[in-house]
Amino acid sequence: MKKFAIEHLIQFLFVILSVATLTFLLVRLSPGDPATIMLKLNDVPISEEALGSLRTELGLTESLGSQYVEWLKNTFTLEWGNSYISKEPVIHELLERLPATIELALAGLLVMLVMTFILGISTAISKSRVLDRVGKLFALLGAAIPTFWLGFLCIYVFSVQLGSLPSMGRGSMQHLILPALTLGLGLGTVYARVLRAQILDMLNQHFVKASQARGLSDTRILLFQVLKHATLPIVTMIGTSFAFMLSGSIIVESIFSWPGLGQYIIQSIHMRDYPVIQGYAIFAAILFIAIHTMVDLIYLIIDPRLRV
Repeated sequence: MKKFAIEHLIQFLFVILSVATLTFLLVRLSPGDPATIMLKLNDVPISEEALGSLRTELGLTESLGSQYVEWLKNTFTLEWGNSYISKEPVIHELLERLPATIELALAGLLVMLVMTFILGISTAISKSRVLDRVGKLFALLGAAIPTFWLGFLCIYVFSVQLGSLPSMGRGSMQHLILPALTLGLGLGTVYARVLRAQILDMLNQHFVKASQARGLSDTRILLFQVLKHATLPIVTMIGTSFAFMLSGSIIVESIFSWPGLGQYIIQSIHMRDYPVIQGYAIFAAILFIAIHTMVDLIYLIIDPRLRV
């Protein structure tokens, strides 16, 4: 466990340093002057004096090296500066919108897990039957349909035609249904095919035949032995998908006007709000590392052989 902690700490430092460096360079090399944009947003007449004063206040007059060193120092102390637009600390702005993204990510993950296990197990049991063919069709559709098109389709059917579910905003549980379906449906159908393949592979292993010879029921073997081994690759895929969801499902949040991290970063990019863009990149990297560390721990729990 000590080696596990040291390895992940080194990975954490390397990833954060790399993301901080790349973000700093990409933001600084992108076109557009944040000082000019801020003056326009605040309806302040643009003059050399006003631009110079604002650039000094934002620290843009310092050399690129000085700005980089200051940014690296602030990266690890979570002092990511203040938003150019709201004047609020970036970390506070991100944490304020995080609960909405967590809510949507968990709902999308639930939809994905239900689709993955119900469809994966049922199609594996009914191999080469009608249900298996239906599962293949769903997996093909899930992989082929773009997320934004599925979101618009859900809005058209359930909000415009049926009028049964709201299409925008965050409030009641009804507001969560369409974004969650859009987020988790496609991935769930694809992962179901992966789980099906893993289950069929496990059913041909010697330990399954030995359990059958001991008189154990097929249901018990499937639930307590086969699934335990078949879900190992699925855990990694689900962990990666949840990390993407948690770091801000930009397309889904934009379509359904969901007030989370995804919609916030789109607005910040449009406004050239550099501190928010940089802070979001670091924040997303931290979330990714945290999720993948949890996945590795789950691996150790599921498969004791990995502890050796």
